[in-house]
Amino acid sequence: MKHSFFISLTLFILMFIGCKSAQNKEKNASQTLNSSVSLFQTEWELLKIGASKPKLIATDNKISILFSKDNSHCAGFSGCNRYSGKYNIKKENISFESIISTKMACPGNDMSFENNYLNTLQKITSYQIISDTLFLQSKGRTLLTYIAR
Repeated sequence: MKHSFFISLTLFILMFIGCKSAQNKEKNASQTLNSSVSLFQTEWELLKIGASKPKLIATDNKISILFSKDNSHCAGFSGCNRYSGKYNIKKENISFESIISTKMACPGNDMSFENNYLNTLQKITSYQIISDTLFLQSKGRTLLTYIAR
């Protein structure tokens, strides 16, 4: 009788430990997914340019960028127009070149914002991803801040 009690107790403890271990593995996996978003194939929505939030008049579309992993191309929406270009990455350093965009007209303030955004993009020299936020920087200063969508 004592023997079966100890066997039952041991099995219960082992089962409890096994369930806890599985729960911890699931929790760690979800933390890894939430805290580590890839630069590539993620649509990044602009939160700030410098310290300012983008304010567009003519559209509800969000300013965005998408980095292709295969061929070092990027593309997105810049406020009035779609744009694309090339980027180069070496460790945390990134540079943009050959940025082109469609040429649709929009209200003056939106056009001004778009020009500023595209010019700022070409000044970027490094990047950092923290959780689901992408920071594009120049000389240690964050110029563009995005969130993963």
